[in-house]
Amino acid sequence: MNILQISFHTAPFGIVGKFDSGGLNIYVQQISKNLSNKNKVTVVTAEKADSFNIGNLEFHSLNLFEPGLYVEDKEIYLQDFKTKLEERFELKSFDIIHAHYWLSGLVAKQISEQLNIPYIFTSHSLGVFLEGYNKERVDCEKMIMTSSSFTTASSNYENVLISESYSIDENKIQQITPGVDKKIFRPNLDLPRENILLSIGRIQEQKRQLETLMFLNNFKKIDTNFLCYFIGGPSGKSGGDYLTELKKTVKEYDLESHVEFLGDLSQTEIKDLMNKSKLLIHTSQYETFGLVAIEANSMGVPILSINTGSLIEVIENNNNGYFSENVLDSNANNFVKNLLNDDDYFHVVMNNCIQKSQKYFWEDTSENLLKIYQEAKLS
Repeated sequence: MNILQISFHTAPFGIVGKFDSGGLNIYVQQISKNLSNKNKVTVVTAEKADSFNIGNLEFHSLNLFEPGLYVEDKEIYLQDFKTKLEERFELKSFDIIHAHYWLSGLVAKQISEQLNIPYIFTSHSLGVFLEGYNKERVDCEKMIMTSSSFTTASSNYENVLISESYSIDENKIQQITPGVDKKIFRPNLDLPRENILLSIGRIQEQKRQLETLMFLNNFKKIDTNFLCYFIGGPSGKSGGDYLTELKKTVKEYDLESHVEFLGDLSQTEIKDLMNKSKLLIHTSQYETFGLVAIEANSMGVPILSINTGSLIEVIENNNNGYFSENVLDSNANNFVKNLLNDDDYFHVVMNNCIQKSQKYFWEDTSENLLKIYQEAKLS
């Protein structure tokens, strides 16, 4: 097949965790690489980046805006992006379009209607769950999903949300689980683990790092032998202010000796830190799946999730992590204390994590996507 992947607002091969890049980038990278083994794949973004061509995989930047531009300010470039797509590519040659995020979906919908090319939509985040409900965005998402051949969901949690919150026919929703790059996220079992905790994600209110600090402030009442690294840079117009608030809270909670903000790190650097760590704390307001959680499990790192809906499908309490609805949960405190202070207990949980992660492969994700591409083309 000849496949067009559209990632309008962020360059999928950019640094993960920087500006607007995150799980979406990893997702598009991985499926594009795997699909290009037997198909022609073209990935296009509006964000400035270095284009390349490797075998059946092409990556093109249309260079409409700098990487640091806030996502809120990118929508005005949509028409220019579509025009440049039409100028640069023979769009009729594509068998299928896969749009990532709602802004890409708007472009895919227009092309689909003009040229009768089916498109698949993956939201990566849904407007109904973001702070400051944006009705225009939510209406656009519903329109995109309704007219797409299929909308993908990364979890049963997201599947239900799309069906109920957007009134999308269940037959048009395909649940396809993301994977883990086992070449990168492979633990070194000979390395000793330290009492290191990790919080990984772009610095923004949606990720609720403030709740992580609340947990740490409560946890240090029963154990003070830990260090928590926050990985990721500010994202969005309010990201810088939120980082300032987090640093202020660290001082208020007297956590200076327990918390460090490391900024943006590469996947390899994150993997190296995971090899030393005993816990990932995940407090995001909403995740379609929570890719970093299964990456952590692959590295033998258990997850403490505080009210992150989709992770209830990944975590089995006291097995590969702990799922809590309350940041001040005493059972969560006990779980973490045991991980940090009982090596035998930690190694049992670590092995559970590695075992649980074995079912997540990007090869499977890509194969399942190819099946719905083919179905969409035939319908």
